[in-house]
Amino acid sequence: MNKKIELLAPAGEWNSFKAAIENGADAVYIGSKQFSARQNAGNFDSELLNDAIKYAHVRGANVYLALNTLILDSELSEALKVAEEACISGVDGLIVQDIGLGAALRKCFPDVPLHGSTQMTVHNLEGAKLLEDLGYKRVVLARELTIQEIKQISNNTQIETEIFIHGALCISYSGQCLMSSMIGGRSGNRGNCAQPCRLPYEIIEKNTSGNSSIEKGYLLSPKDIASISMLKEITDSGVKSLKIEGRMKQPEYVATVVMTYRKYLDKIMGTKKAVDMKISDEDLKNLMQVFNRGGFSTGYLDGKAGRDMMCFEKPKNWGIYIGKVDSYDKRNENIKIKLEEKLSIGDGLEVWNGDEESPGTIVTYLRTKDGKINRGDKGDVATVGDIKGRIFEGCKVYKTSSKELNNSARDSYEGKARRKLDIKGVFIARENEKISLEVWDDDGNKITERSDFMPEKAIKAPITEDRLKEQLSKTGNTPFSFIQIETYIDKGLAIPVSEINNLRRVVLETLEAVRTKQRSNKIKAGFEDIRGYLTDFLGNSRKEVNGIVKETNDIKEDKDIEISLCFYKWDNKFDNEVLLKANRIYISFREFLNESNLVHIKELIKKGSRIFVRLPSIAGEKYRAIIEKRFNEIIELGVKGVVFGNLGQVNIIKSIKNRLEIHGDYGYNIFNSYSLLEMQRMGFDGVTLSPELSLNQIEGIKDTGINKEVIVYGRMPIMISEYCPVGSTAGNFKKGNSCSGVCNKAEFVLKDRKGAEFPVLSDNFNCCSTILNSKVVFVPECIDKLKSSGVNAIRLNIYNEDSLRVGGLIDMFRDLASNRQLMLDKHSRLKDEIRKSGFTKGNFMSRK
Repeated sequence: MNKKIELLAPAGEWNSFKAAIENGADAVYIGSKQFSARQNAGNFDSELLNDAIKYAHVRGANVYLALNTLILDSELSEALKVAEEACISGVDGLIVQDIGLGAALRKCFPDVPLHGSTQMTVHNLEGAKLLEDLGYKRVVLARELTIQEIKQISNNTQIETEIFIHGALCISYSGQCLMSSMIGGRSGNRGNCAQPCRLPYEIIEKNTSGNSSIEKGYLLSPKDIASISMLKEITDSGVKSLKIEGRMKQPEYVATVVMTYRKYLDKIMGTKKAVDMKISDEDLKNLMQVFNRGGFSTGYLDGKAGRDMMCFEKPKNWGIYIGKVDSYDKRNENIKIKLEEKLSIGDGLEVWNGDEESPGTIVTYLRTKDGKINRGDKGDVATVGDIKGRIFEGCKVYKTSSKELNNSARDSYEGKARRKLDIKGVFIARENEKISLEVWDDDGNKITERSDFMPEKAIKAPITEDRLKEQLSKTGNTPFSFIQIETYIDKGLAIPVSEINNLRRVVLETLEAVRTKQRSNKIKAGFEDIRGYLTDFLGNSRKEVNGIVKETNDIKEDKDIEISLCFYKWDNKFDNEVLLKANRIYISFREFLNESNLVHIKELIKKGSRIFVRLPSIAGEKYRAIIEKRFNEIIELGVKGVVFGNLGQVNIIKSIKNRLEIHGDYGYNIFNSYSLLEMQRMGFDGVTLSPELSLNQIEGIKDTGINKEVIVYGRMPIMISEYCPVGSTAGNFKKGNSCSGVCNKAEFVLKDRKGAEFPVLSDNFNCCSTILNSKVVFVPECIDKLKSSGVNAIRLNIYNEDSLRVGGLIDMFRDLASNRQLMLDKHSRLKDEIRKSGFTKGNFMSRK
């Protein structure tokens, strides 16, 4: 096992950064004050980022900067300035989600490694290979992959792979969640997720006999992952980097988790710090204590676990169970517990009473039959004071924080430096010659310094070799540690300790300075002029009008807007005459596998309908295999185009380019003109813009020559998940069980606390789920501005609308596109029906 596997830690602020480094992280990922997917973390300004990079580089660690949000055209210049400052400081990699920003960074800073964020939703080999072709050095794989899938990707591409091994697990595929954005206007893709998935829901079955409540709870809240028991399998999979989640977590959390994984990773990798590989109960308990949600799971690493990976009962940190309330003295505000774990003064404590918010306290009063104590042990009957609320006998009690563990973790980064870089040295002292010290590290840095002091023969006690080595080894709070010192000294010389200390100090300071500068100078040499790049990047999209060359953004051709219909489920009973009104129809790939559907589809094609095959946003091995087998057969039916859903499908384009129209779906998260150009270079003819863009932001996107489509009606997919809330509740699917297929027997919705119902679409072919918004997007008043902004097509998402409704929608939007707002009154009845049944304007009216 010669391959170095990186332990990658999170840091949301300075103390967390130090905690990661001092406890053995090989690299740390941090966010800037802007463009980070964790905008609510403390994050790092340019000065603190520079300090962090120096601190890490001196100690042999790397720093990666997360610029992993979607970027507007108006923000690109500022994002590149942030990247420039990081590159000058010597950052070791930039983590990005936005493909347009990625293209800009490759152009401006070609020597800086790019990492494709997990927000890019790369979940198959083809997606990883595409990023490799685009010049990325590393891809952070989707958290939904199994060990076998990770191994297949890692061993069949040159791009480095990175996976999450510990921490919070998003229930949605990262980059494919619009829930926070659509419900509360806070975009996870822009770094402001409000985590609506951690709220309570009820799963309801809808059928002809009425609605049935299946289960209530925190049905979208998964346990955190902890893969420490699978480290050996993970390290054998070919991954380069093991990532810990937690930029919003406290430094004590970072210290504890990094320290624990470092311990066992060192054993596996066969380093000198080897320990017994059996994971100790104490280490597991420490991981639980710093943060867990009803225990841990291994996520999807060893396959789907259904409800076993979920925490339906409570979405916040549980801590460790320590017993039940024996009695509660409401007057004196104390509880009595028979302890099942130790409890100390200063620990955090919470009493579960079934309410959403539990009574809790920091323990300041603790006594047993023997009187007041500082710590109670397992088996003690202890009285805990200063706690009030709705508490009764039998309530479960949890220790939510441990003062002892937190103090130990804090000492690791607040006390003397623990992280030392191994160095070697040679000290030379000759009579009547200046003494010298040469040191070097494993990175090829060598520093030699001579002191002005020239030793003479000692009158009394000469310096000994052992005394000299002992003094040189006292590196104190510096980041260095001598693992080898050779000394060459004449016998009988007198050398004051102060001269030895001074020479050592000068050499180590010089070495530290060299280690902080070398990488930044190397990277800086690859810079290009940013302003020139911004001018030229869109300059290759120009048209000549009357002999004058103009940017395409200045050309507003008054073309008719096309209308697209996108069906979530195909309905063979739909009125053909209504369907033929649309310019194009998107039908899911899986619907073409149903022979009865093909008859209807062929009939539409024969009548001139422009049918597009819509490939899935998530395409695992099963989907990939069937697409490969049936794709050519389907396009031979006479379809006019293909709607691609993820980066892993781009490799198909070459085989069908110039025969079919190539369209990119909303899941590509196209947010700016630079992403449009990158999609053009890949071979796309058109794209559906991100539904998170406001109308003003859409107007700011330049025309680059690629067709732009905007969703103006219908239920938006707000979450795509490998987890199926229907199968895990109504079907009781869990680890070791087979799927019952209950999702095919009825319609199911998730109902939130306010009564809003979100339809759940279960794909039993791919065994994943899509959650739709509770309301339709409906923005007829925006069509004028969309047309004038250069939008080529508007899209209607069809879920359960009948032919009459769809026909009315097509007529309305066709009139609005042709005759502007003057025609809105003509369709007032339909407009009022939609508004009464509930609608949203989505992000269209947002001013952000």
